[in-house]
Amino acid sequence: MLYSGNITKLNIPALNEFDFQIKLTETNRSIHTHEIGLHTHSEFELYINLSGDVSFLVENNLYDLKRGDVIIARPGEYHHCVYRSDAPHKLFWILFDCQKNKDILDFLKDGFRENYISPQGDLREELIDLCYALHHRSLTNEEKIYTFFRLFAILKQSKNAISAKSVLPQDLCKIMDYIDCYIHEEITVADIAKALYISQSTLERRFKEALDMTPLEYIRKKKLVLAAQMLQEGKSVLTAGTSVGYNDNSYFIELFKHYYKITPYQYKKKWHKT
Repeated sequence: MLYSGNITKLNIPALNEFDFQIKLTETNRSIHTHEIGLHTHSEFELYINLSGDVSFLVENNLYDLKRGDVIIARPGEYHHCVYRSDAPHKLFWILFDCQKNKDILDFLKDGFRENYISPQGDLREELIDLCYALHHRSLTNEEKIYTFFRLFAILKQSKNAISAKSVLPQDLCKIMDYIDCYIHEEITVADIAKALYISQSTLERRFKEALDMTPLEYIRKKKLVLAAQMLQEGKSVLTAGTSVGYNDNSYFIELFKHYYKITPYQYKKKWHKT
């Protein structure tokens, strides 16, 4: 018997080894905010919420999270967990670097423009089960690869299920946009209040309500995040500090050490080991 039909060809790229970390953690407002605030990574981060009363800030967008919701923070995007109460918060944290796998990297960058994904129906619990499998089970390499890509297949399938909008209030959006415009200069809370015709007390209250931090804390952390990125790129300590408005180099070093627990020079050395 003769068979006829079209032949399908698949070009499957080779997969190079890459660093992958997954952590299951339960924390709370006092522990988490003390350990880490507004920050960025050079890797991709997935944040899978299991329980708790939290929102998540990515760049200038804020999302309320429920069980199974996922936050994707791409390299260089600043992000921060915002606690709404003292309730315990349980989550999976996944960090991975695909720089050696350009096809995967392009897929992640082009395929996931959203920072918030909310899987629907059975996919939500399947995603959580996959995270537990990656974290707890002794999987073969083949099983690890399948589980990793099945996880992303669920995210890809779910990314358009809900058109999530940032819950950040419009007045705070304007304030954060203003801060972004002047982040490379010396900027004070008084400057912002005067420019946007708002009292400093109202400004303080709005930041605390929405982001669980003061405007000064936000400005400092945003400046230090940008300075840290410059240090990663090889810029000098002096250049990094002055580029974000800290003309007093000693003060910049003191502030950086307070937030990162090491000096800017030590931070740079860590990223540029010879």
